[in-house]
Amino acid sequence: MRRSFGANVGTLAAMVAACLALGTEAAPNSESAPAPLTAVQGRADGLVPAITASIRRRLLWFDLARRLATAAVIVAFLASFLAVREGAALGSTSPDLQMHPCVEGRSRVPAECGTFRVYENRAAHAGRTIDLGFILLKAQHRSGHAIYFNPGGPGGPTTPYATLLTDKQPPKYAKPLWILRDRYDILLLDNRGMGESHSLDCSSIYSQVDPAPYYLEIWPSTALRACRALQAEDSDLSQYTTDNAVEDLNDLRAALGYRKIVLAGDSGGTYFSLIYMRRHPGSVESALLNGVAPPHLLIVPLDDAYGAQLAMNDVIRECAADVACHTNFPLLAQHFAALARRFDRGPIAITIRNGSTHRLERVLLSKEVFADRLRQALYFSGFAKYVPLAIERAYRGNYLLLGELIDSVTFFLAKSLDTGANLSYTCAEHLPFITPAMIARASAGSFQGDTRVRAQQRACAIWNVRPVPVSENTIVRSTLPVLMVSGTNDPASPAIFAQQELPYLPNARLVLQRGASHTEESDCSVQLEVAFVLARSAKGLNTTSCASSFHRPPFVLSYPGA
Repeated sequence: MRRSFGANVGTLAAMVAACLALGTEAAPNSESAPAPLTAVQGRADGLVPAITASIRRRLLWFDLARRLATAAVIVAFLASFLAVREGAALGSTSPDLQMHPCVEGRSRVPAECGTFRVYENRAAHAGRTIDLGFILLKAQHRSGHAIYFNPGGPGGPTTPYATLLTDKQPPKYAKPLWILRDRYDILLLDNRGMGESHSLDCSSIYSQVDPAPYYLEIWPSTALRACRALQAEDSDLSQYTTDNAVEDLNDLRAALGYRKIVLAGDSGGTYFSLIYMRRHPGSVESALLNGVAPPHLLIVPLDDAYGAQLAMNDVIRECAADVACHTNFPLLAQHFAALARRFDRGPIAITIRNGSTHRLERVLLSKEVFADRLRQALYFSGFAKYVPLAIERAYRGNYLLLGELIDSVTFFLAKSLDTGANLSYTCAEHLPFITPAMIARASAGSFQGDTRVRAQQRACAIWNVRPVPVSENTIVRSTLPVLMVSGTNDPASPAIFAQQELPYLPNARLVLQRGASHTEESDCSVQLEVAFVLARSAKGLNTTSCASSFHRPPFVLSYPGA
């Protein structure tokens, strides 16, 4: 289960061949949301390969990043036999810190790759150790300052972003850090349980060969039990928490010789950043938070029902205001409500196209999967533009396009998040604090109802980790400089939660972008974020200037083949 680059000669040879093959392809010219993967990219007649140029580019980016990261590690592995270790240059004498020169991206930018050894059980300070993988991108003009980036999830590895941050034309979501690398080192650390840091990978629970399980359950129970048993053979799954990961980062910060760091967090990375601010305020220069998920105020997955309905209402309203969309789907609201009601009696039989065989087959689609995969499709405007058409076709009995969306979202998340890590963190930090009364209140009035909460309660019962102390589930208060960015159409971390956190952060400001979804950027928000970090203060920033700066892509009105 561990992701190891040096497992055997055959594996290394295959990786080198894959990277060389990739190097002959044209580079994507992306311009949209967080870097997805391409698990369904090869489907000649599926949604993803025909999804228009912008979505194709987005789905290529993360795959490109991971492949080039693989190549860089292989090169670094070989170079480590020849190069002199430069860890001492950063002022570290820690035997737990191992570093060597490496190169990142198609431009082969010099960097430092390394591992940092920590105890799995930090409280015991004994027993099994785990190596945390990281990449340090040096500033083009060294200043002694560093930015730590956390892409969220939890479960999202960070090191694949090295390729995006060293490219000559980065996608917009990577632009702030790309610009700031002129003066700031960028620290990309895979938190424990993610990526190159003792990965708790459970992507195998989803199989395109047999789609029936993941059309019925968000986390297919039988496969999840098997993955849990395998991971538990060499992992104490209860040790993979934000508290431990925060202490890991703080120890690495000290070992690298940085007095303070800038925290840059997206989505679940904002939760991590706020916890770090509370525990180590003296080690933080400032915090840049996009798609804010504040502890205690936003509880995963309790508030997903609210976010799902919010984002769906926004799509319906925007379609009604769009002449072409309204002309093609004049009864979108009514047809969506009727479609959602079909699941009230239980799963419904639909026809989909198998992602492996490309043949049509019948599966049962449950309400929990329909509602949550639709919510997750609304994370990114590039996916959301297909939603009115998918709903209208499903209402009329053709579920092929909806099935394509479900497949695309399922495998994007399976490949971009370490599912086991996601469950270890959320099952310990969120689920224990949800009561039946809270579920009833939160799910009222939402098409999703309580299905997402019940699904994760079932998954957490299988994953079976200890809850964190109740003292950790408290509001974060801090006087540190903070800039928060939220989109009005965000179904994952709705802007209301950033607004609720704002009074507890007296030196924070909030940028609210109308029409933007989850962690989406505009040219305006990029400029504000860079200005904030350089000034080390949000005072004086015109945070209302970006209110109308985000422009969603036009809705798709027709789609052949599905």
